[in-house]
Amino acid sequence: MCGKNTLTVYAVSELLSGDGMVVRVYWTTGKHRKKALDVRLALTCENRAAAAEVVAIRHLLGDVCVFNKNLTGHNLVIVVSKGAVKKLGQRKTQINSLYEYGYPLFTRYTEAEITVSKDRGWFPTEEDLGNILTVDGEALRGMETFKAANGQGNFAITRHAMERYHEHVGTINMQTTWKSLTKRLQSNADIEKVALPKNVLEHKIGKYGDVPEVWRHPDSTLHFVFFVKDDYKILVTVFERDTGLDRQGRNARFA
Repeated sequence: MCGKNTLTVYAVSELLSGDGMVVRVYWTTGKHRKKALDVRLALTCENRAAAAEVVAIRHLLGDVCVFNKNLTGHNLVIVVSKGAVKKLGQRKTQINSLYEYGYPLFTRYTEAEITVSKDRGWFPTEEDLGNILTVDGEALRGMETFKAANGQGNFAITRHAMERYHEHVGTINMQTTWKSLTKRLQSNADIEKVALPKNVLEHKIGKYGDVPEVWRHPDSTLHFVFFVKDDYKILVTVFERDTGLDRQGRNARFA
């Protein structure tokens, strides 16, 4: 594991607190950094220990940035104590609610190596703990959101959109896919909303069941398909389409 960032989490206890449960999660990034988080979850949460570990991972990597900002799964090792978390990363778990807590594990951190360990030898001492932060696990459900360019507001990215972008752009792996895609949407001020021809729009409505927003850069054939959810947009797919074909009266090709 030399040269890799390793985050280890272990859910150790649950405590009823008001109308929810608080799960204590020990975590470490190495022998000199051993701490704990308290994760608050709803009483209805199916597997609180696994959910708490997933929330801790998401909070520590994405909010606290224990390694660095805009981290991806490249050269990242995540050690957990619950096998359901590893299955979540592989999209094989039967615990459906975990997907809501752990969506970044199969988008942003999809290349991470997730292993299961029951080792408790590294647990922090009382002196190591200091102040223990409480994290609202219910507030971390759903997709990660980011601020888009050109006044589009916030956006989230689906796994399917990543895969389609990878196919069309030819990025070498999911790390470069994630970084290229987020950079394009966050820093490309010239990206603009476009109208699609009726036949293409009908295809999208038939496929996704609603009217999408479609954005692209004026000099690019890449189109980004969004659907609005609450206060952010979800990027559901990416397709290539030469708008010059409209003028030539030829069929467009789309995803």
